[in-house]
Amino acid sequence: MLKGDLFIEKRRCIIEFKAEVLFLSYLCSSENTWFPISQTSRKKRTLYPGFKKKQKKIMYRKLSLLLFFIFIYNSTFSQEKYEDSIKKVIEKDFVNLKAIDFKNLVPFETEKGMGYLNSKNNKIVVLPNYYKLDFAKPNLRGNYNDIAYFEINNKTKKMEVFLQNWQIFEDSSTKNPIKKSYSKGFYVVNNSIFSFSDSYTYCPYLFKYKNEDFAIAIKDNKYAVIKPNGETLKNLDFEYSHLDLINIGNDNIWFKYKTVGEEQGFINMDGEKSLINHVISNSRSQTEGYFSFIDTEHSTKIKYYGYSIESNDELYGVLDLLKMNWVIKPQKVFKIDEINYATDKDLGEKYDLEDRKKIKFYFLVRDEKKEIPYYIDDKLQKYVPKK
Repeated sequence: MLKGDLFIEKRRCIIEFKAEVLFLSYLCSSENTWFPISQTSRKKRTLYPGFKKKQKKIMYRKLSLLLFFIFIYNSTFSQEKYEDSIKKVIEKDFVNLKAIDFKNLVPFETEKGMGYLNSKNNKIVVLPNYYKLDFAKPNLRGNYNDIAYFEINNKTKKMEVFLQNWQIFEDSSTKNPIKKSYSKGFYVVNNSIFSFSDSYTYCPYLFKYKNEDFAIAIKDNKYAVIKPNGETLKNLDFEYSHLDLINIGNDNIWFKYKTVGEEQGFINMDGEKSLINHVISNSRSQTEGYFSFIDTEHSTKIKYYGYSIESNDELYGVLDLLKMNWVIKPQKVFKIDEINYATDKDLGEKYDLEDRKKIKFYFLVRDEKKEIPYYIDDKLQKYVPKK
């Protein structure tokens, strides 16, 4: 046992011994106060019917209360001691890392777990002893052995350890919108559709653009973008067999479309089209991810800042929706699972596409030769540990 552990154990024994002495003094006291044994034992007590019975009840009550406090003390002490022991292990793993180098760390995965490598030379700097690790944002966050979460400050390297993992769920109960035969378009109350015209097959999908309400509506298996009064937008009327909303923030909205005549591409709110018939056929669009940390309140929603993973069952690519060009052209070699990023800047609480200039993007991929995923960048450089 280490000297520090011995010191802690010694302190604990002294505290418990004092608690026991105090406990004995308390049991010997007839009044509901804390008198020393020597004072209370010399007092003459006048006995009356039921006096001993009452004394027993008082003693039992005191005993139960004291045992409760001892239990709370031991539980708190044990948890703090356990957190400290985990913290020492993690601090040892990160002792040689400078806070200025956090932005260069790339998580890598093995059969044993996850670790960090240095993106400049692909050398391992933290062994794969961790259950889950994230890029610097700008603090480092991770999960040790699936039992404790930690966060390391990017300026001071001060570490916090959390054992709890209480999930927080929001109440998702909402009232169903009402179909009305006499109404046109849709009616919004508290940022949700309260009623809509029965000319639409389903309740329209509500979204905002420049602080105004719009919705995607379906009628006779055809899609359109409508205003609250039911009017359709220019070049976005009921001539599409599919419209998929992609909102990347800062009033940048695209729709992945497919016309009745099988034309495919992207169209914006002004009716301007892009990448006509140069998209992955019937592809899925993924514009954000998620990093689980402690609970849903502290977990991180990872926005892709205008990048979208476009994929079907065969092809995978990364599209820049701001520049409308392919960062990674559709291909079969790299199966792209997610996008992540590292930054040494404190990004604002409010999501802003302008922050894209402050971050470095990475793409998690799987290829046909490797079962374990790894990260690449926009130049297709692989970040795998050097052997």
